Amino acid sequence: MNKVQNQPEDPQEISRWTRAYAQNRSLPVVVFLLIFLTINVVIGGASLLAGTAYRSGNVFLFWVAIAALVPAFGAIVFFSVPRWARKFQTWLIGRLYAKEGNVAFSLQSRHATAWGVILVVCFGACVAASVILGFFFDIPSKYMQPISALYVVPFLVGLWLLMRPMTGWAALLWPLLYALHAILIVAGAPILFTGPWEVLNMVIPIAGYGLLASLAGHLYSRVALRHLRQLAQAGANHTDPLEEARSS
Repeated sequence: MNKVQNQPEDPQEISRWTRAYAQNRSLPVVVFLLIFLTINVVIGGASLLAGTAYRSGNVFLFWVAIAALVPAFGAIVFFSVPRWARKFQTWLIGRLYAKEGNVAFSLQSRHATAWGVILVVCFGACVAASVILGFFFDIPSKYMQPISALYVVPFLVGLWLLMRPMTGWAALLWPLLYALHAILIVAGAPILFTGPWEVLNMVIPIAGYGLLASLAGHLYSRVALRHLRQLAQAGANHTDPLEEARSS
């Protein structure tokens, strides 16, 4: 009886944890978010510095700021070319998970790709519409994040659906927190930043919650990997009861 109880888990258990591990290998998302956050900080800071230097007549500082913008815009161009971005992503995954091997899902259908194009076009149209509304109407800055939630949350959920089964449930933490943040602002919760920190009202929901969701997925992938290693170890240490019966 003890030998039967010590047998490794069934194939369904191995398959479940393998899928959980593969769906939550989210470290590349963390790296991409940090890269784009850095690009935006560089562009914003260099632009502000260039404007200040130009108005004060500091030519040297002005050209230093312009020089800082060159690699930032170069990075934007690089990541905007799908072929280059895919190569970088493949290289990054290989580096981050070099000791854990490769995991891949089957490619999505053309139908899903078409829906992806529609989703991106609709998202871009909503962003443009929000900018236009900002020009024609005096919308308080504190409502910018709740307004953006009207299209950012559906976009993130739709993107998650299109990426199934490659993405796990942890990714939904991003739109969930984004929506909750908007609700709290509308309800009057004291979570708004003012003055020079006002930019954090958008940075935290966009980048902060994305990083949090990605790290949550990464931690769950570690749990899944630990279970897989335990199952593999159990399989390696398992002795067939029939072989023991013959030897005795």
